[in-house]
Amino acid sequence: MNKIYRYSLITGLLFFTQANSWAAETPEKIVIDADYMKLNIETGFSEYTGNVQITQGQLKLVGDKVTVQQNKKEVQQITVTGKPAHYNHVTEKGENIQAESEHMVYTASQNELIMTVNARLKQPDHQVSSQKIVYDTEKKIVIAGDKSGSSASKTSSGKNQRVNITLTPKKDPAKK
Repeated sequence: MNKIYRYSLITGLLFFTQANSWAAETPEKIVIDADYMKLNIETGFSEYTGNVQITQGQLKLVGDKVTVQQNKKEVQQITVTGKPAHYNHVTEKGENIQAESEHMVYTASQNELIMTVNARLKQPDHQVSSQKIVYDTEKKIVIAGDKSGSSASKTSSGKNQRVNITLTPKKDPAKK
C-alpha cells in the first residue's frame, strides 16, 4: 500500500517553480507518492523508493528510486532511477515533453537533466535517443551521444553508441 510523503520535498522541490522554467509562475503543490521514505534533516538528503511518483502541476517524475540532495532548503540535485524512469511535462504553451532513461540526474543550479542508459527525449517536433542525453531545460539545448567516440562510449555488445534523431516536418496549413 503506497503512502503519500510530502515533508522533505515540499520546500525542496520548489526548484520547479523557483529555479526552472518547467513550472508556472505560481507555486503549485508537490505530491510525492512512494512506498518508503528516508530523510536526514541534518544533511538535507532524502530517499524515496517503491514506485515513486512526484507531481507538481503539469510535471511528473516516475521511478523506482528517487534521491534528493538539498542545501539550505534549496534542491541541489535529484537522481531518479528506474527500468525506465520517466519525466513528463506539459509546458505553458501546451507542448508535451517526455523523457525516459534508466538513470536521470537533475542539477538545479545548472538547469541540466542528464539521462543515461537507453535515454530518449521526445518533444513535439523531434525525438532523440542515445545512451546519454544532456538537456538544458532553460535554454532548450539537447546534446546526445559521446563526442570523443572512445571505447568508453561502446555499448555492452561492443558497438559504438549511436544517436538516433527523428524530425517531424511542420504541416503546411495551406495544403489540405
